[in-house]
Amino acid sequence: MPNPSPEHLEGRLNAHRKLFIALTAFIAESAEGRAFLERLGRDSETLSDHEEDPGIEPDDGFAMQHIADDEMQSIVKAALSRVTAAESEAQRRKDVVP
Repeated sequence: MPNPSPEHLEGRLNAHRKLFIALTAFIAESAEGRAFLERLGRDSETLSDHEEDPGIEPDDGFAMQHIADDEMQSIVKAALSRVTAAESEAQRRKDVVP
């Protein structure tokens, strides 16, 4: 596949994202895994407090770092939301069963 189309690349990226969310949700099912993911969700790899001054116009490295950090945060948030929803549904079913 010498030159995949943008649609092909987007489809592959979406598949990777879905897989990452599913695996991350699986990790979050344990208390230890959830604590790890909550810490990961709070952490940021984006520099702050002028740790390294990007100047007036941040270069592409800073922009890519910010995009990657946002995507990691988004995946962790989606996984934790999925686990919370599954737990709520399980509890609801438990409450409904006679």
